[in-house]
Amino acid sequence: MKKILLFILMLILTFSAYSHSIAFKEKKLPSKKEFKSKYELFLENEEYAEYWTMNWTYEKSKDQVAQELSDFDTYLSSLKTKNYETSLLHLIVKTYLYNLDEMSYDEIVDYGNALKKKYPREYRTWWIMGSFYASSSISIETYPEFETAAKMRGGLDKKDQWLVPFLIDYIGACNMAGMKIHARQGLNYLCQYTDSKAEDYVLYPLLYSEQTESSLDGTYDMYNTWYFTQIGDAYRIDSTLLGLSIPVQGNWSLRINGYENNRSFISIQSDPMKISQDKQTSVSFSIFAFAGIERSEVDMYASSSAQSNNSSITKKETVSVKGIKADSYTFENPQIYNDEREGMKGIILVFSVPYNEFSGLNIERPVDYSTMSASEPSEDGMSYFRLKPKLDRLEGDIHFFIILDACNACFDEAKAWMDSILDGCIFE
Repeated sequence: MKKILLFILMLILTFSAYSHSIAFKEKKLPSKKEFKSKYELFLENEEYAEYWTMNWTYEKSKDQVAQELSDFDTYLSSLKTKNYETSLLHLIVKTYLYNLDEMSYDEIVDYGNALKKKYPREYRTWWIMGSFYASSSISIETYPEFETAAKMRGGLDKKDQWLVPFLIDYIGACNMAGMKIHARQGLNYLCQYTDSKAEDYVLYPLLYSEQTESSLDGTYDMYNTWYFTQIGDAYRIDSTLLGLSIPVQGNWSLRINGYENNRSFISIQSDPMKISQDKQTSVSFSIFAFAGIERSEVDMYASSSAQSNNSSITKKETVSVKGIKADSYTFENPQIYNDEREGMKGIILVFSVPYNEFSGLNIERPVDYSTMSASEPSEDGMSYFRLKPKLDRLEGDIHFFIILDACNACFDEAKAWMDSILDGCIFE
């Protein structure tokens, strides 16, 4: 598979402080003299083959390194019995041969999948395959491998002998996948366990870039505030700035604006709902996000909105929205929609979401570079991608004001529609 050098805002080559041979237990490798001799040669060649090199400048020739690793690959294939450690070593040898352009992408994937099937509880296979996908610039596959590995090992911060090298690879892979909040979280754990400072890490300037800093008093257009994301057949509209992700359907009518004067807005119009034997109507579901103001101002706005145009509040209660305590106002106005719709009836919800360093973590998804256009190949034969930086979550509480504008004739159906959207939302 052709390798594509990725530019993510700026070119940064990240080299792990550990070779991948750290991933297996040497004491469980074969003890035969022949194996040890070949294994020692493998260790000598690691520094040349652990990463793909565009311009080979080592004293040892690329052909010699490739031949010696190929010989070791053949030798490992000839072993009649192999435990997991030897099999994992074999996978790593194959990834090194790939880096030397001596083995195909599909061969690595097939061997890795077979190893996963044979040893389904060994997270290290997913770790090494995630690193392989990262080095192959297959970012859409990178994070799921590390996510699975983290779950299998009992959490990203679960201590074991591989914690530090795993975190170093995890941070680099998340950065390659355009998931800087996940990378920041990994870096936070790494600093805890190595007693180091985040500012000293090579990727720190990128993970905490000034290009992504947001301001409560700032003004951001619609395209910097909201992003459409397709996940399989499903669609979402996300805002890293607001810490909000909403499931949407491709045929829904949307109205969206950016962030200005401490607020942003999105409105969704439903598909037609039945209100009589032969008539239908649509209802709207709107979310306002407020930042940099007091919650009391939003509460006053909610109360006045529920009673505007002679509407009356018929019910006020406390409800839960995605586990967040919210004030709920049910309001009615028989003078509006006074036809088959049987008068206006709606709901207003108000709640606040606090900020933390990793707000928006569950909104991040790996970038699929296959959907992007690369630059024309340069003189060195490489193609480049440049990601558009996404704004950080606004610091401080974000207050959400949500309104369902419906009518009595279809209120139950409209509320169920709103609840289904809220159930799929992420508020961080």
